[in-house]
Amino acid sequence: MIEDLRPQGSGERVIREFYAARARGDRAATRACLADDVAWHDPYPPPFGGDLRGTEAVFRDIFDGAEGLGFRGGFALHDVIANDEHVIALVDWWAEYRGRRMESREVGIFHVRDGRITEVWFHTEDQTAAWEFFV
Repeated sequence: MIEDLRPQGSGERVIREFYAARARGDRAATRACLADDVAWHDPYPPPFGGDLRGTEAVFRDIFDGAEGLGFRGGFALHDVIANDEHVIALVDWWAEYRGRRMESREVGIFHVRDGRITEVWFHTEDQTAAWEFFV
């Protein structure tokens, strides 16, 4: 693997680590990327999304809640534009739920402070299709 030699600010580093940790199923490293009082805005219906506050709520309502329903999915970080405070991440994702599969893309807009995600808004490529898939 060729090392990415582009300079990375703290915002980009935390987002890259966040998605890498999620991809390898590392809950501790994923949690370490999030501020304790993170504000999470995800356009999907609960338990796949919603407006949440705090790391505990994000893990309980999204990460754990979806898995408990037999949901499977994954992410691939496509690209990142960042400075030390704000990050825009283009993310490819796939999901399997109730015998169906969906692939799409979303944009995550992150606010980062002190090396941790303090707020994030996700915007999916096709909100109607994603909503119908998850309900």
